[in-house]
Amino acid sequence: MGKMSKWKNKVSAKEEAAVKKAMAEQEKNQRIFREVPGGVYPVVVDKMEVGESNWGDDQINICFKITDGEFKNSRIFYNGTFDEHFAHGINKTAELLAGMLDDEDMGAETIAVILGHGVDEATDFIADAAEMVENLAYDLDYDIRLSNKTNPNTGKPYENKFYSILEVFDA
Repeated sequence: MGKMSKWKNKVSAKEEAAVKKAMAEQEKNQRIFREVPGGVYPVVVDKMEVGESNWGDDQINICFKITDGEFKNSRIFYNGTFDEHFAHGINKTAELLAGMLDDEDMGAETIAVILGHGVDEATDFIADAAEMVENLAYDLDYDIRLSNKTNPNTGKPYENKFYSILEVFDA
């Protein structure tokens, strides 16, 4: 009997099976949530909600699920704040939502005003928008550009990500 045998007896088959299942799920998630390079991808909206940024600002969180190709089932995440940030602030968020809604009566300017009215109104609008996009699919242009500024924690350039809807389809 080896030194480690006594430990094997302390682990039930049920516990071992639960851990094995969790490890398989973790491995599956690592494949699904792998980093997606810039490009044009066929996507659907997996989730859309109002949340909070790491620094405490209100933001919209959109999870796009890729529906075809090499990165099928991978996710692309958009987190757009309701501030004036150039890459993912209120105006860029409004432009993205206008493209997603594909409604000639609901332009980016109107959406920006609604989002600017405060988190309660933005939350209601995003909930309605989430219902509207449930049966839509998109060609999403996902562009990643390296910044000339370096992240002091990693020593790597910051990445600026840009999103635009090229086409809207019935899902």
